[in-house]
Amino acid sequence: MKKKMAVMLSAAMAAGLLGGTSVQASEGEEVTVTIFHHIEEQSSRDGMEEVCKALEEKYPGVKYELQGLDNSQYDNMLKTKLAGGDAPDVILGTPKRYIELINAGHIQDITDQEFLKDFDPDLIESMKIDGKVYSVPYSGDGMGVFYNKKVFEDNGIEIPKTHEEMMAAAQKIQDTGIYAFARGFQDGWPAQCEIQADLYGTFLEENPDFFEKIAVGEKKFADYPGFKEVMERTAERLSFESGDEFGTDAAKARAMLINGKAGMFIGGTWDVTEFINAGADNEIGFFALPGNTEGNAVLGIAPAGCYMVTSASEHKEEAIHFIEFLTSDEGVAIMSKYAAFVPFQAGDDTADMSPLIKDWVSIIEEGNYYNYESREIFVGQQNSTFRTWQEEFAADEERNVDEYIEKLDEQFAAID
Repeated sequence: MKKKMAVMLSAAMAAGLLGGTSVQASEGEEVTVTIFHHIEEQSSRDGMEEVCKALEEKYPGVKYELQGLDNSQYDNMLKTKLAGGDAPDVILGTPKRYIELINAGHIQDITDQEFLKDFDPDLIESMKIDGKVYSVPYSGDGMGVFYNKKVFEDNGIEIPKTHEEMMAAAQKIQDTGIYAFARGFQDGWPAQCEIQADLYGTFLEENPDFFEKIAVGEKKFADYPGFKEVMERTAERLSFESGDEFGTDAAKARAMLINGKAGMFIGGTWDVTEFINAGADNEIGFFALPGNTEGNAVLGIAPAGCYMVTSASEHKEEAIHFIEFLTSDEGVAIMSKYAAFVPFQAGDDTADMSPLIKDWVSIIEEGNYYNYESREIFVGQQNSTFRTWQEEFAADEERNVDEYIEKLDEQFAAID
């Protein structure tokens, strides 16, 4: 079988049972498997409902119950449930982002599952904590630059290969009277994307232990000249303002790009579905954010859409069936009817593929990507501190890079 990893992952699966106990339903008794998630897009929620219906047909007597929470409440509610002995059977989250739960013994080890052999080994590595596998993904997250093809064509702009070329393109677009970039900082996460789209590609590929060295106090942010370069590039991009950026949400920013009121928009895989649903995937293209030197820009992309089984689940076998089915060809086929996805290996049949998705695929097929969660990342207070700092940097019109890096080092030093 051809092993493959996808931003919505597809792999033919062999059946396997989860090690450990699982309470079996008596004849005529229905088992309910609860699944915690924080999926925001209604189309993806609809797809998950269909996956559960298909599973219930496959396994009579088992009900799969989705419990969707707001993203801002998800972590606190999850911790409350786990601490109170009322844990769901399955939770949405990557092992590295929820390493604290794993270390506390709340998440089930699935290393011995037979179906894992059909996944890309590099993907499985990023699902490990201390050598044990805790999940497999059906989707992934990546960030880069969406652009309006007509704006680029009308101004004779080609996809930039360096940061300098990108700034020249931005100036050329701005000189025509439209915004170089559309920004929706009212939502918060787009401000983080401005930095992460740059940081998570070439820089992390060249400094793979960046997060872990800083997390344990062996290094500071100021010890990495490349990090300063990332922030300097970000500051220069942000100098091209787009009106009331903190009064504009991501949806309005995407509309600005679609309508030709801006030339570029820095976002992620989650925006692909929105552009396709708007019928704009022929007009909008995508490229990885370039660095200071000419060469192939590296797209930072990592597994997401990961589900894990809780150790407290009384229905572990049924819970693992959910993960197995969701990431199977059949499960992915169901989800693909509701949400767009970007395959790491698209195969030969790309005739019906969105041209916007093809832009992502071409980058991946050429090998110009880096799994930014292949090594340790920030979690807990370090993660929230780093993200808040990114939003503060975007909001500060002066954006003194040296001062902000010093401030970040001080904030990390104060974390217990």
